Amino acid sequence: MLYVGYDPSIPVDISKNTASMTPERFKEDYKTRFPEFKNYLEAYFREVKTVDARAYKVEMSADFDVTIFDQTIEPWKPAVREMVDGKMNYEPAKYLTEDFDHASIFIGHTAPQMGESVGSKLDWLCLCLDADAHHLETEHPIFKGPFPVELTLQKKTTPKSIYAYPSGIDVPKEISMWRVQKEGYKDGKGYRVGMVSRGEGFLDSPDAEYISSGVNTKDVGAVAIGRHANFFLWGFSASPDYMTEEAKQVFANAVVYMKQFNGTKPIVRKYKQIATKDVVDNTIGTLSREMYDNYVSYIESGNAEAEERFKKFAEKKSRGEELPKEVEAYLERGFHPSPIPTWEEYAQMSAGSFYEPKYEGNYDALKTYLRKNRPFMYAANDAPRNIQIDEDLKKIGVGNDSLDFFEVIIPLLKDAEKMEIAKRVLLRYTGMEKSHKEWRKWYKTNKDKLFFTETGGYKWMVDTINNRS
Repeated sequence: MLYVGYDPSIPVDISKNTASMTPERFKEDYKTRFPEFKNYLEAYFREVKTVDARAYKVEMSADFDVTIFDQTIEPWKPAVREMVDGKMNYEPAKYLTEDFDHASIFIGHTAPQMGESVGSKLDWLCLCLDADAHHLETEHPIFKGPFPVELTLQKKTTPKSIYAYPSGIDVPKEISMWRVQKEGYKDGKGYRVGMVSRGEGFLDSPDAEYISSGVNTKDVGAVAIGRHANFFLWGFSASPDYMTEEAKQVFANAVVYMKQFNGTKPIVRKYKQIATKDVVDNTIGTLSREMYDNYVSYIESGNAEAEERFKKFAEKKSRGEELPKEVEAYLERGFHPSPIPTWEEYAQMSAGSFYEPKYEGNYDALKTYLRKNRPFMYAANDAPRNIQIDEDLKKIGVGNDSLDFFEVIIPLLKDAEKMEIAKRVLLRYTGMEKSHKEWRKWYKTNKDKLFFTETGGYKWMVDTINNRS
């Protein structure tokens, strides 16, 4: 194992890096985290090497079965922010290389920071993960061995945020949870915050696995533990001395599990945030009085919690306690509760780019329109965050995410009047150009291995993983 963290023997500028912790907790964590991981891993594995994140080089991982990234390494290419023709051009920093195929575990925030530029699905949804996991895939190998685990699941109150999303409508008021760490940031003692990635489109490729969600401020499908190809997300933030005994076993099992993915790379790469058809489903789901009431309740509850939190911070400041710079700025701005929208304001906000004045007071018509046109929707490369209707597909009458796409469109290559539109959509959704004969052969050869990915750019791709010998 290769563990990449912050060596406490090397000074760090606390003013620039507190890892979402209070300065006091960060100082404490900085001293203990690195040696705690070293001692923990050495108790489970034969060979463990540790390296400071500021000295790590990607070629180091070639000598190990699994690399654990607990801190973000230095980029080999810094981020680019420049004005081009009056517009801001931004390119994220590059930490790993495109050919990086080493089995890796990202802890918390390292996943999106390091994986974004190489197309990892382990993106940044929210730095808001607390101490408990829920909606676990309990039959997953990491909960089975080789180190024995008996998961202790307890019924706890469902996070309020879940009910602010359509996916939470049928979630009961209490759900089974698994305690991953002894302390979370919600305990209010300044501990490190965990990370969740987007669940939308996460499973649209065979190289991804959802394993668990966790207590956070987003929807029930937010990914706290999951895998994309050779990259594994352990979104929880605790060092071993703050992990539960069960979590220590599961984390060690995850390390063993990831060894098999050494030498693999993502089939699907998600280089930028792209709108999936979940946008359509969520819009339909949110346009209801029930969801409006849930949303109002969520805002009211959030305001009450925020006001209480503000008062506690203000009390700490009055006692002369040192606070993180972001908290100081928060106190300077003052407490401002989130406004409660009217039903009409909420409906227009939920409809987003789909809203038109003709739907005011008749949002059932909008929902009917969205359901009817969902099969033809996609996000173009030049506007990845805006989902739109593919008028070519609508004209043909076939959706882009069903195998009927090929069954209907390939024959059109022989139709003189529809040949051009057929070529256009085949290129749009596969990136390939072929003759009618070549398409027929290609489709016959690959039909049983095809899958459609939205997060990978609305493309049909061939599963090259589950067909390996």
